[in-house]
Amino acid sequence: MLGKLAVRNTKRNLKDYLLYLITITISFSLILAFNLVASSKEVVEFSSSMGAFKGVLTFVNVIIVFVVCFLINYTTRFMFEKRSKEFGTYMLLGIKKKDIARLLVTENILLGFSALVLSVPLGFLFSQFLSLVIVKMLVIPKVIFISLNFVSVGLLALYFLAIYVLVLLNLLRRIRKMTVHDFLYFDKQNEKKMFRSNKKRNIIFVLSVILGIASLVLWHSRCNMDKFGIQETLTYLIIAVIMLIISIYGVSATCADIMLSVLLKSKKIKYQKDNLFVTRTFASKARTMSFTFGTLSTLILLSLLCLNFSSINKGVYRTSIENTAPYDVHIYDSEQPFDNFDEYVKVIDEDYTINEIIEYAIYGEPAHQIQDYYDVEFYKFDPVMKLSDYNKLLKLRNMDTIELKDNEYYLVTRNQSLYKVKDNDDIQTIQFADKKLHLKAIDTKSHWNNITNSGRFVVIVPDKYVQELAIYERHLIVDTVEETTANLRDKIKKDMEPQLVWIDEDGTKHDSYYRVSVRGAVIEEQNAMTAMLASTCLYLAFILTSAVGTVLAVQSLSDSMKHKYRYLTLRRLGVNDIALFKTIRKQLFVLFGVPVVYSVLSSFCMLASLNNVYQTFLQSRSVYLLYFAGSLAIFFFIYGIYWIAAYIGFKRNINGEG
Repeated sequence: MLGKLAVRNTKRNLKDYLLYLITITISFSLILAFNLVASSKEVVEFSSSMGAFKGVLTFVNVIIVFVVCFLINYTTRFMFEKRSKEFGTYMLLGIKKKDIARLLVTENILLGFSALVLSVPLGFLFSQFLSLVIVKMLVIPKVIFISLNFVSVGLLALYFLAIYVLVLLNLLRRIRKMTVHDFLYFDKQNEKKMFRSNKKRNIIFVLSVILGIASLVLWHSRCNMDKFGIQETLTYLIIAVIMLIISIYGVSATCADIMLSVLLKSKKIKYQKDNLFVTRTFASKARTMSFTFGTLSTLILLSLLCLNFSSINKGVYRTSIENTAPYDVHIYDSEQPFDNFDEYVKVIDEDYTINEIIEYAIYGEPAHQIQDYYDVEFYKFDPVMKLSDYNKLLKLRNMDTIELKDNEYYLVTRNQSLYKVKDNDDIQTIQFADKKLHLKAIDTKSHWNNITNSGRFVVIVPDKYVQELAIYERHLIVDTVEETTANLRDKIKKDMEPQLVWIDEDGTKHDSYYRVSVRGAVIEEQNAMTAMLASTCLYLAFILTSAVGTVLAVQSLSDSMKHKYRYLTLRRLGVNDIALFKTIRKQLFVLFGVPVVYSVLSSFCMLASLNNVYQTFLQSRSVYLLYFAGSLAIFFFIYGIYWIAAYIGFKRNINGEG
């Protein structure tokens, strides 16, 4: 009998909690899809960066498991509370508590198992779509078919088992503590006001707001070029995030009471249209959901941060390539005696048409007058390049060449390091070869990471001043007619292994493959990294947003059934359907909107602070505003689907449909 009852209740729950079932089905499907892609040999072999995909995905899946666990635990507990009177009736009819527990566990397992079964074919389809995205991002001329493997399916089943074991154990613990009276009157428990003292409530609210502002100020203080990258920065950023999350919970726990108090004190606002009804409805809900609202706001904040990070990562794509590999092939040597680059050129010439070859040297000025401003320990000289070599490099990149007088020098540095030397009077004039040279300009556009081995800066001087200087590095630049690929880098490494690999006296093998840079390989790796980060961030943002939307939608639909009499009373008082549905929309806007406001403001402040670091890689200083707007659009599109579903279901329930 209990088995049939469990099946009947499961079918009923499928109807009542369709949004919940859809969300966990899609969540499990995405977990499977990403695991299938990450375990695909064809995908991983296309780029060395994709090998890190599994590690990143494992970390993300841990977060996803916790979020899905929260969602299932919340909905299961919610379903239990809604049906508590039904379970109490079972006990009065003589059914033992352990049988009721077994019934509830069976129902939830059947509901979850339905989602798991549906997620396998759906996840397989999602994996094919992901493979198309990766192929497009990597510019691969063929389609990758992702095969269904039992390891990924088994891993999904393991996640499912872990989630439901934790959820059901918590549910059983709750059932064991309840009596017949608790079951029968559980849904009639009076709502408890969290703060009996308005003064205490106001103090907590103010302290929470102050803590939130302090966290954002701390975040902003660490997001600048002179401090970003220091080891302690990460610690400060973590502290700032923890402070912000505490602030979110504090504001969420007090805002409903404050909203109600403000409304009740103003007769003009209180009795205007349906303000009192909507506010009291929300306040009664928020008083019993303060912790949940805090959790939902935190998930929304994480979702927006993921979307913003995905946008910024795609925004720095072009700049990152130009900073890493502006030329088709770049090889350098900093160990004397220097390599003969002719052998490298022969290897390249076998498969590519060479358009131009440039060799340049980096000279060392032992006075290191500028080096001191870069905090570099390993290079005791100022790296110097002669003007003619520098102009050749500029021409190859279609940039304007420069001219220098006998008493001038030019400084090329990274955009991130510009603040260290900009407006610095100490470097306006330097002593060079018994002559004073004046700084003509500072350029960041032509710099790339390996312009010198030190990577920080290079001093450009007229050719005659380098004649007496020692050569510390030699560089080879090769421009090819065809677009290079990662295969060329692998070929150079293989064919030039005697020059790039050596064994020391202890028999330890060393390599200097880092000296070889091929633009095609960098583009491929950057494409892979961009695809990996963008898809993973979108994956995480979708799960987080869907979890929030599901919780609020399930709550709304339950309230529409539990408090149906409220809306029937409004109808009897003469409120027509147009006004009634307007009240419902306003009520849902408040319920869905309150957890969003603080999170949106916080994410904007955090993104604006991060822009201080990323602006050097972006097209303009203000382009982050477009990224933020795009992230909001994606978030509200997903969030809006749940709001619309909740509104439609709400109307259907109070109209007695279905």
